[in-house]
This record gives sequence, C-alpha cells and structure tokens, in this order.
Amino acid sequence: MSPIQRRRQFLMAALGSVVTPAVRAQTANRVYTVGVLSLSSRAGVERYLDDFREGLREEGFAEGRNVKFEYRYGDHDFRKVERLAGDLVRLKVDAIFAPSTWAVHGAKAATSTIPIVFTNVNDPVVVKFVDSLAKPGRNITGVSIASVELTGKRLQLLKDAFPSAKRIGILYNEEMFRACRTEMNDIDRFGKQLGLEVERIPYVDRSDIVKAFEAAGSSRVEAMLIPATTSYPEYSSDVVLLSASGRMPTIYEHREAVDHGGLMSYGPDFHWAYRRAAYYVARVLKGAKPAELPVERPTRYDLIVNLKTARTLGVKIPGTILVRADRVIE
Repeated sequence: MSPIQRRRQFLMAALGSVVTPAVRAQTANRVYTVGVLSLSSRAGVERYLDDFREGLREEGFAEGRNVKFEYRYGDHDFRKVERLAGDLVRLKVDAIFAPSTWAVHGAKAATSTIPIVFTNVNDPVVVKFVDSLAKPGRNITGVSIASVELTGKRLQLLKDAFPSAKRIGILYNEEMFRACRTEMNDIDRFGKQLGLEVERIPYVDRSDIVKAFEAAGSSRVEAMLIPATTSYPEYSSDVVLLSASGRMPTIYEHREAVDHGGLMSYGPDFHWAYRRAAYYVARVLKGAKPAELPVERPTRYDLIVNLKTARTLGVKIPGTILVRADRVIE
C-alpha cells in the first residue's frame, strides 16, 4: 500500500469512527442550518457550491428536507466578510463552510465554538487555523488544496516550459496577501532556487488588473504565475484576455482558466474539493468534532495545456511538458 493510500485509509477510519449510532438517529429528526461564508461574489462561487450541495445530498443532507443554507457573499470586500461572519454566528448556524483563507479568518474571529469547515486554503497550520493536519485541535478543519511543494512545482513548470524566461511576474491581490503571505514567500524562495527574478505585481480590485498587466510589461516580465490563494475564478477571464493581448505566457491554478483560453494550469480539482468539504460538514452535523477530524489534502494535481492558446501567443510548449500533461486542448 502506498503512503497516499495509507493516509486516505487513516482519514476514512478517523472520520467514520467519531459518529455514534445515537447521534445518527438524532440527525434524522432535525433541520440543520449551514452558513456559507464566501469572500467571492455569488456568481464567482456558485459553480462550486453546486458540488458542495451535491456532496451533502450524498451524505443524506438535502435542502428542503433536513438542511437549509444561509449564504453570505463578501463580493471581495475583506472587511465585509468579517461582518457577515458575525451575522452567521448570531443566527446560531450549526456549521460554517468557509471556502477561502480570508473567509476562515472572518469566521475564526467571530466564533471559537461553531464548527468551521474550509477548502481553498494553503497551509492551515502556518496561518494558525489548526494545530496540525492530523489533529486540528480546534473548531476548524477541512480540505487544504495547496502546499509548499505545489508552489514550487508551478514555478518549475513555468521554467521548464520557457527556459529562456528569467523574470516571472506574480499577479496577486494586495489585501489577500495579508491572509496568504506564506505562499508569496514560498514563491520568492523557490524563484531564487531556480534562478528566476520574481516581480510582485499587486492589485486591489478588478479595475486594477489592466494596470497590473501594464506594470508587468514595463518591468519586462517574460511569463506570469497566478498564485493559488490570491486569485479569483471570476477574474480569470480578464486575466486570460490580458495575457493574450499582451502575449504573456501565464500559468494558473484553476483549470477553468485554461478551458476559457488560458495557457497552462496545474492544481487540484476544485469541484472535488468542494464535494469533499461537504463530507466534512456532514460529519460535523452528525456529531463529529472538528478538532478530531484530520485535515485532508488532494492526492491528485492535474497539468492542463492549451495548445491553441500557445499558437495565439506565438510560443512553443516543449514536448517534455506535453507528455506530462493530463489534458491537452488542441
């Protein structure tokens, strides 16, 4: 049995052992309230919330029968998220689903007792959401979709795809950096190891992204990386268009960006991550304690390459990259 299989077996055993028959019987007679606290807009996160709701249905929690949802969308206003978290606490929801690092920060500030389940966070230990992956120790647990190794892998892929590029731009949200600075520091460190100059290119809101690309051009950036925990899915179309118009090779975390014309992506399946987070919420509703539910990480990361976009940008993707790709868009 591989280490990954042993870890998955351990997680399944741990998650399954904390729910007693008495608690299962009790859940059949209640309607639970799940708060969904999103930094994003409704449009930006809805495609993934479909997976979250489906995951809960698979675990026996169906809207209109035994669960209802209280949605709170921050529309990328970081301070608003903290206020919205307070709203959910006052409603005495049974659990809070927080699908971003900043949403977890808001929920954590609002309550130390209501269970919080996350996804789309980088390292929950570094940002002090949990004591350890194996033993969270608090009211917070969930699915961590990134890692230090994943950050290094993206930079390595960019270097392998464009060996002549020496200056790499990192497009990131300046306010999100406060919550996710660990990833940016990892990028700086790996960049030095790979002999790359890393140019940080911040933006504050959507209207700043055009200026950010202009800054990249002025700084003679030769390729760009969108960090895992500082990008928003609904902004990817803007970035894709600007990358094309500026002929800027860009690697993303979200595969949806490549589906819509981005060049490359390397990362986990976010649809899987939201369904998996639903499994954690279901365990909590059935009586499990977040402190005893080990944090899970994906066991699979996919490399997607869009050759049509490569031709548009006038770049050639090496065969060594293509043979490693899980999917190539012709």
